[in-house]
Amino acid sequence: MRSFRAVLQSSGPSSEAQGSLLQSGQMLRHLVGHQDSIQSSDFAPSSDCLATGSWDSTIRIWDLRARTPEIFYQKLEGHSGNISCLCYSASGLLASGSWDKTIHIWKPSTRSLLVQLKGHATWVKSIAFSPSGLQLASAGYSHMVKVWDCNTGKCIETLTGVLDVAHACVFTPDGKLLVSGAAD
Repeated sequence: MRSFRAVLQSSGPSSEAQGSLLQSGQMLRHLVGHQDSIQSSDFAPSSDCLATGSWDSTIRIWDLRARTPEIFYQKLEGHSGNISCLCYSASGLLASGSWDKTIHIWKPSTRSLLVQLKGHATWVKSIAFSPSGLQLASAGYSHMVKVWDCNTGKCIETLTGVLDVAHACVFTPDGKLLVSGAAD
């Protein structure tokens, strides 16, 4: 099994964002396509695809098996703000959080938007699927973390008590705990 390290970079807000896949310090692929800075990325569970989210409000899914990934990508559009975070579920669904205060859950293989989650008062900073993929946690640029039902799109819990802005959230591997991180 190959191990890849993705290096995603942009030389400025008006330039094309670029990415490179490196193995043992050697560039394997150069990914070009976004029109602004890349802010988030995540590998699909199979590691065959890489999702990148950009300030150009788009998500690109790169097929890492293809010889020319700049041709073999999917473009997901639907957010009206910068893409701030991405997360794949174990089953291959992709969640995206944005400055437009929404979260989208996609089925990348069909480019379908399955559900849009609304309820954050500020931009979405971090998202994490539960191990079962049935719930999604999200941290907005606020003092709360929300837990969503992925099937219905309903917020099932709003967790408060974070002393400062919640910067990150993640489920434990067994799904019994949800951890959030803040700057305080």
